[in-house]
Amino acid sequence: MFNIPIVFLTYKRPNETKKMLGIITKIKPKKLYIFQDGKKKNFKNSEIKSHNNTTKLLKKFSKSKSKKIFFKRNIGQRYIGQKILDYVFRKEKYAIILEDDCIPENGFFDFCKEMLTKYSSDKSVAHISGCNLYYGTSKKKIIKNQDYIFSKFPHFMGWATWKNRWKKYYDPEIKDWPTNRDHFLRNCNLKTGEKRFFKYYLDKIYDGKQIAWDTQWIYYNILNNLKTIVPNVNLIKNIGYYNAPTGKGAKKFRNLTTKNILFPIKYNSNKTFCKNYDKFLYDSFYNRKNIIKRIYNRIKYSTKPLISFYKT
Repeated sequence: MFNIPIVFLTYKRPNETKKMLGIITKIKPKKLYIFQDGKKKNFKNSEIKSHNNTTKLLKKFSKSKSKKIFFKRNIGQRYIGQKILDYVFRKEKYAIILEDDCIPENGFFDFCKEMLTKYSSDKSVAHISGCNLYYGTSKKKIIKNQDYIFSKFPHFMGWATWKNRWKKYYDPEIKDWPTNRDHFLRNCNLKTGEKRFFKYYLDKIYDGKQIAWDTQWIYYNILNNLKTIVPNVNLIKNIGYYNAPTGKGAKKFRNLTTKNILFPIKYNSNKTFCKNYDKFLYDSFYNRKNIIKRIYNRIKYSTKPLISFYKT
């Protein structure tokens, strides 16, 4: 039995949800938390049907030690961290998080488990990623003879973290932003594009004009010089980028090449950030051209969240 709690987030994709439940069931998790966001008011009939079919599938899914939570109304992106992970971390000391569009390789779960155990007392590491975007697009390892690397950027396509890191650092409202703003932009080794990106988004999030949850976690990781573990192969295939808020620029990261990681894992004694990998991410997401695309699409896809849920 797999003893690391798994958090599974789904919405209105019954086929993908069914596939993911099959994958998760095979590893026999001791604890499984399932969350389904609620319908939006402007749903089309086809979307209502897909959402209802997903709900029916989840209610039929029977597994001991599983907890299902269905949101009555659509809570949106902003409250994923605040509502869902805060709920989980009231009960658990760590967790693996997967969404219905993130298809993992078999080795993803054991990789997360081993890293959660290995770095449990190393507070400089705050995030474990299952995806390696460089390998997924190039089919090449960014560094030879390493099973994993360290990045300053957390990834959210299949990931894991610890309660003590999440509770210590994460604040969805970034109430400390006015105090830390100048220090963050001047003293955290950010390149010009990164400064432009974070200044725009974090100002908007702080003012309540931007819906997000992940940008805040990236901010706190960079602010506190925390490290993200990234496997040197890609363990996650994301099939949901066609409607992602990042828009067309992110479609190159859809259906990435994956490869299973080999065990035993050789531990990485060099805990410095991998400059080549972070440069690849900068060129992919934070240069001027991609920032303009992301700002446009974030505004286009943003929706006002509503908070209300019931449990079964």
